[in-house]
Amino acid sequence: MSTFAQRETLTEQIARHLGQQIITGQYKPGHKLRELEIARELDVSSNTVREAFHIVEKRHLVTIEPRRGAFVSEITPRQVTDLYDYMFMLFGELATRAAMHWKAGDLQDFIALLERMGAQQQADDKPAFHATAFEFVHAALRFADNRYLEQALVDLLPELQRCSFIALQAETSEIDVSYALFRQIIEAMLKRDAEAAAAAARAYGDNQARIVLKAIGAG
Repeated sequence: MSTFAQRETLTEQIARHLGQQIITGQYKPGHKLRELEIARELDVSSNTVREAFHIVEKRHLVTIEPRRGAFVSEITPRQVTDLYDYMFMLFGELATRAAMHWKAGDLQDFIALLERMGAQQQADDKPAFHATAFEFVHAALRFADNRYLEQALVDLLPELQRCSFIALQAETSEIDVSYALFRQIIEAMLKRDAEAAAAAARAYGDNQARIVLKAIGAG
């Protein structure tokens, strides 16, 4: 019997599972993803696993090499620099739009997520904090009001999640700094201070990029 339920496309579920293994470092950079081994482990067909590899490749987590197979993508200094520069330019714009255009009731979800993150920070529960931070990000996409901006962010979120997880594991103070910056973003949004919201979003990215570069030996 298959490991996965049938509520979603099986290929997508496998892709999400593999992506999570990569994001959390269970599969290291350069690790070869063995199609038959994964198929046996998950009790699915090798064709389904192969299709899942292509989905994860589109999420920038896997590199597929002809006649060699699928490998977990490496993390290079240039990749980290480019990713954070681009993503937090977009997040700065998203924070600006959120601060300018939120309506009554729009921020309750964010305040609840921030409270949960505060409890996770106090407990030093880094995996839970990481997951909630990206719930926050996904919730914020409602303010994009532009399908191209939203799609650009969604396409690169798994790669950002991977780097963010590295940062949280690499530096003990990162969870505290991240929580403080998320608070700043919410406070700026409540004041409709678009400039401060964008600045806090960019500061979050700058701090995290520095930690990731140091963790991979480039800082």
